[in-house]
Amino acid sequence: MTRRRIELHAKIAGLEAELAAWRSMAVRGARLERHHSQITAVTTALQVAVDHLTVKADSDDPWTATEHLLIRTHDVLDYFRAKFALRLADVFADYLTVADELAWECYEPVRTYAPRLKEPPLVFLDRSAEPFSIARGADYAAELTARPPGTLRRVVERLPVPLVGVPWFHLRHLPDALVIAHEVGHLVETDLALTSTLEALTAGSGPDWRRWLGEVFADVYATLATGPGYLSALADFLDTGAGGTGTGAYPPPETRLDVVRAVLDGTSATQAAAVATALVAGPYPELGGHRLDEILTFDRDLADRQARALLLRMAPDPRSNVRTLLASAALAFARDPETYQRAGTTDRVVEAAHRRITAGVRAATPSKTAAERGREAGEAILGLLL
Repeated sequence: MTRRRIELHAKIAGLEAELAAWRSMAVRGARLERHHSQITAVTTALQVAVDHLTVKADSDDPWTATEHLLIRTHDVLDYFRAKFALRLADVFADYLTVADELAWECYEPVRTYAPRLKEPPLVFLDRSAEPFSIARGADYAAELTARPPGTLRRVVERLPVPLVGVPWFHLRHLPDALVIAHEVGHLVETDLALTSTLEALTAGSGPDWRRWLGEVFADVYATLATGPGYLSALADFLDTGAGGTGTGAYPPPETRLDVVRAVLDGTSATQAAAVATALVAGPYPELGGHRLDEILTFDRDLADRQARALLLRMAPDPRSNVRTLLASAALAFARDPETYQRAGTTDRVVEAAHRRITAGVRAATPSKTAAERGREAGEAILGLLL
C-alpha cells in the first residue's frame, strides 16, 4: 500500500470513527438517546459516502479527488455536528432539552398521521434574531456553502431531519420559547402535505390571505398547542418590529394577533376570525377527517392556575407537560415580569420540565425502515457530492 493510500485510509477512518461515536451517544441510556432517530438518519446516510471513499482510496483515482470528496462529506456532517455537540455542553443542554421536548410535544399529536413516521424536529441556537424552521426537503439555509455553489444545500435537503432555529438570546428567557410551536406548525404543514386543504378551507378569503396562509396556519397551530401564552409571546415578538407589513408572506402584526385571539375566544366578527375558525374546524382528510382542535388540545385552566402558582413560588402542577409549563411561564411573565424574575421562575420551570421528560429513545422509527431511508438518502447525497 502506498504512502498516500495509507494516509487516505487513516483520514477516512477518522470520519467513520466519528459516525460510530455519534451513534454510540444516541443509544438507549446514553446522553443523546432522545436524538436517536435524528443521529441515526444523519450517520446512516453519511456511511454510504464513507463506504464509497474506502473503495476509492484503493483505486487508481487521484488521491486529491478522494480527499476533496472526504472534505465535502465532512462539510455535510458539520452542519449537524455543531447542533448535536451543543447538547453536550451543560450551558446549552438544559435549554435545548426543554426546547426539543416542546417541539416534540407540539409535533407528536399529528405524527402518527404522517404518511411515513418522521424524525422529530431538532431545535438549535442560531445567530438569527428571529426563529425559523427548515423543513425536510426545503432549502436548508443560506449559511451552507460549497463548491460548486449550491451543492451542499441540495445535499443537506436530502437528510430527513427538520430543524427549528432560535436566537441565542432565548437561552435564559423561556416565554420566547413558545414561538417554537409556530415553527412546528410550518413543519406539520409540510410533512402532512396540508397546503391544498388549507387553501380549500380558506377559499374566497382573498389574495392576501392566500399569500399569508402558511404563517396564519402556523399561528393557529401554535395557539392550539400553547394557549393564551402564545398570544403574549407573539405580542412581545411583534413589538420588537419583527414580522411583516402584509405585503409579503406575513400578515400585519395586528392581523396576526386577531387570528390568535379568534382561536382563543372565537367571538370576533373580523375576516381574521373567519379564516382562523375555518382552519381550526377543518375537516382535515390528512388527519382522519378531524378538526385540528380535536388532535391538538391544551388545558388552558391548568396553565392559568399554574401561572399564578409560579408567581407565588409554588411548585408546578405535576400534571403539566412541558408545553403547559412553558405556556404557564409565558403567562406569568406577561402578568408580572418583576415578580417572575424575583421568583427565579426560569430555573424553576427548567427544573420542573426536566423532571417531566422521561428517559429513553424517543420516536424511534423501525430499524429496517430507518436503515432503508438512510441508505436512500445516502445514495442521493453521494450522487450530489461526486
